[in-house]
Amino acid sequence: MKKNVTGALLSALVFPGVGQYWQRRRKRALLFIVPALLAGYAYFSYAIDEANAVVGQVLGGNVDPAAIAARLENQPTPLIVSVAGCVFIVCWLGSVVDAFVARER
Repeated sequence: MKKNVTGALLSALVFPGVGQYWQRRRKRALLFIVPALLAGYAYFSYAIDEANAVVGQVLGGNVDPAAIAARLENQPTPLIVSVAGCVFIVCWLGSVVDAFVARER
């Protein structure tokens, strides 16, 4: 398999930037890995906070599933979480395309 195809598959299936790292393009890999990690941290931090809030509700005696579902549905998603999702998707797609079109050494 060609190096660019393998790099694109690694970036697509493992993590954004891994394909560039495998192609020995370390600086380019960091351009995809660092923003993707930061976006993932923001996204999962929000998810963990929401999960902790639900657990607190259940431990507080409110075990009504309909009330918990209504609380989660009516709560707006913060802008940072939406931006983090978009950044991760852009890094993912960009790293796949970049690894695929890279010239072989």
